[in-house]
Amino acid sequence: MDNATTTSRPIVVGYDASESAKVALTWAGQLAESTGADVTVLYAAQAIVYAQDISYGLRTSQEQTEFATQIAEEGAQQIRAAHPSLKVKAVGSLWAAAVALDEVSTTASLIVVGSHGRGRFGAALLGSTAYAVSGHARCPVIVVRHADSPLPAPERPVVVGVDGSVGADRALAAAAEVAEQWKAPLVVTTSWTPPPPDPWDRPPFGYTSTEACLKAREAQATAHNGEALERVRAEHPDLSVQGNVREARPEDAVMQASPEAALLVLGSRGHGTLASVLLGSTARSVLHQTTMPVMVVH
Repeated sequence: MDNATTTSRPIVVGYDASESAKVALTWAGQLAESTGADVTVLYAAQAIVYAQDISYGLRTSQEQTEFATQIAEEGAQQIRAAHPSLKVKAVGSLWAAAVALDEVSTTASLIVVGSHGRGRFGAALLGSTAYAVSGHARCPVIVVRHADSPLPAPERPVVVGVDGSVGADRALAAAAEVAEQWKAPLVVTTSWTPPPPDPWDRPPFGYTSTEACLKAREAQATAHNGEALERVRAEHPDLSVQGNVREARPEDAVMQASPEAALLVLGSRGHGTLASVLLGSTARSVLHQTTMPVMVVH
């Protein structure tokens, strides 16, 4: 996310006047201020759910669009008040929020959303829009829960989870750029887990003993972590980088890597058993459990 990229592609923030959306506004404004990026505030009226919704209803599509743009403008005004130098645009959409944000993700540098909106299931651990956008968007997505969450800084590291997968490689590249941009340390985390116990006390498949399997898994995790560190140090020689290898579930390893972390970065999919799903189990678990901002990279 270098300045050249962010200034040519706006930061898009999803807004619906909820408290969660106001948190996203705060973060998007701070990020744009630091990078010089433009900001687009998007409100989706969810007037169109099915194709036939376009032609039915008491209000015309123009009235619906004007209303949606008016709500988006309220959010845009909040960012302009806090950051007068930014170029901020308000956009209204008749689509559902996840669909509208997915559509604009093709031309955005980043999407910022709160963890909950005004949907029917606002009490869920992670709102449906945040979950859907994290899985579908064609650009990185940051999900923010608290307005006072600190941005990355020299004392606030960026943590990235790597496992040797293509998705993790993309997350590593994005995390390194963010850390360098904010002059923050980068913590590269890899985890490994022991095999489940066998009811017949047999060794894990392909190994002569459980001990041999444990050593192999730890060695593989250490190798993945070392390769990631080498790559980052070669491409970002001035960046402070620290490796972290631990026996833990991937989501626990990322969340526990640094208590001072300002941002957790994950690929949308890794080496899980269901690699074809839109949002991998690790990213999904972290999004549901942590209170820290999370960036999901596709």
